[in-house]
Amino acid sequence: MKKITCSLQKIFICFLLALAASCNLQLPKEEVCIYVDKAPTEHCTGYKTLEATDDFKQSVSIERMIYVINDEFNLKNDSVMIPADSILIFGENGKITNGTVTFNKTYLEGDIKFKNITFKGDLLNKTVKLSWFGATTDLNEEKTNKKNTSIITQVLNCMGDTLIVDGYYPVSSKIIVSKSINLRSPDWNESLCKKTYSDDTYTPSNGFYTNGDFSLIEVTASINLYGIRLTGNVSRYKNATSIPSSPYTFGLKNVDWNGGSIAAVYNCRIEGFAQGLRAVAGYIEKIQNTTFDSCITGLYVIYASDFDVFGCRFTNCMSNFNAPAVSDSTFTDSNLSSLRQCGSGLILEGCGMVNFANNLLENNFINLQLIEADIIINISDCTFKNPGFCDLYFYNDYAGFQNPSEVSLYYTLGAGDLQKFCMDNIVVHQNTFERSGKAVGRCIVLLKNSQKALSGSSVITHDRVTNFVFSKNTVKDTRSSTSSDESIFTVVNKDETKSHVTCTQNVFSNSKMKYLINAITGSTGKYTFKNKNNSMPSGISENSVKGQTGIITFQN
Repeated sequence: MKKITCSLQKIFICFLLALAASCNLQLPKEEVCIYVDKAPTEHCTGYKTLEATDDFKQSVSIERMIYVINDEFNLKNDSVMIPADSILIFGENGKITNGTVTFNKTYLEGDIKFKNITFKGDLLNKTVKLSWFGATTDLNEEKTNKKNTSIITQVLNCMGDTLIVDGYYPVSSKIIVSKSINLRSPDWNESLCKKTYSDDTYTPSNGFYTNGDFSLIEVTASINLYGIRLTGNVSRYKNATSIPSSPYTFGLKNVDWNGGSIAAVYNCRIEGFAQGLRAVAGYIEKIQNTTFDSCITGLYVIYASDFDVFGCRFTNCMSNFNAPAVSDSTFTDSNLSSLRQCGSGLILEGCGMVNFANNLLENNFINLQLIEADIIINISDCTFKNPGFCDLYFYNDYAGFQNPSEVSLYYTLGAGDLQKFCMDNIVVHQNTFERSGKAVGRCIVLLKNSQKALSGSSVITHDRVTNFVFSKNTVKDTRSSTSSDESIFTVVNKDETKSHVTCTQNVFSNSKMKYLINAITGSTGKYTFKNKNNSMPSGISENSVKGQTGIITFQN
């Protein structure tokens, strides 16, 4: 991002200069580039307007000059290095074409136009527009020349910290972001970023779309997106009834475990990928007023902590997948492992301190999933609509390391640290769950505990969902008919006996659910439910259980 020469650096440079003077040493020039929003004219010593008949390379030869370009200059495949600390001012008809331009702390201004140029070096501009550099919004031109990704990469390497994406650009290969950068639509501003999806009237129209089936943006540094649309193969996922074949594509992802960060995503739309946004172990700040549509998984975050998801929409994530018949026989470990890959608006895996609020999740096979090791997750003031299978899936079956030699390195962690494989302090509060039309709605919450965190060693703990609070939620169900075994909670619990759910002050009175809990055959561990002051459908009590009543303990 912005490079700043701090006071300590200045002190150090002064020391080196004094030392150089005393020792008669030659020091290299300082190469620090200060990105600015305004042309640094005070550093320039002259002003030159280029004539149409001038040879561009010969005419642009003096450092610290202001060069005015009012005509088109064809470099004829030659290479030109712009003299250091110069300003290029483009008039209405000014243009540079066909060659290589190496910037050297160059500032661009005016009606800037490049065409068929390869870019190198450093620009002083903090903010640049993609249209300046010859990228095309014409799909046919991109199909023929396939230059956009190369232009974008070159521009990112030359510029400051903000690229204005002023168009909807097709690209023919993945964009690699290797420096900290902002991508911003020209019509985006901070006032558009609300904290609830119902306030968001902004639809992003500028961004990138794939000319083929591949991942769109991969980040090795840090990126912020403001008002950007990322589109892949929407038709592949929009009405899919089965998992599409490869390629497995991503709209935006960091390089797994390599430190790349997706810091902020505001007012964006990501659609038509296997995973819309995937963040693995990198820094995340906030995802806000963003729509994830027509993916297998809209947002997948793995081992990241302390971030917010506000005012977002998660829709059409494998909503038409052909789910197996809803019966106890489908709740085997292998089938559940497959089901959780069949479409979800959001998946959090191994995350902590997540605030997920004021979001809409609609027409997803599973609206939201938490997978092993999530702790302190707040899910509040959201609307969940018409899942193909269920709304919330807490899937805790970390198999861990089966070979004792593989876990020897983990002995120093101690048994207490292995709690990280459990789900702890999950709060689902003041949400609305709606069902209408053909929604299956097998259950609102599916809780699955299965594997041991570590096995084959003396350090063993079981996975579990503990300290789960489900409070002040409302179910609105207008379906004409439902399955005979539908329940608010479905429990699949192999071994663990310490799982605890507090269910309080919820309104289920207009739910079509037949049971509070459906305990699946084959479960052996116990769940403790503390139920209090819930409003239940007619004929159902707060202690209504289908199946193995022995694995459920109630505390009133």
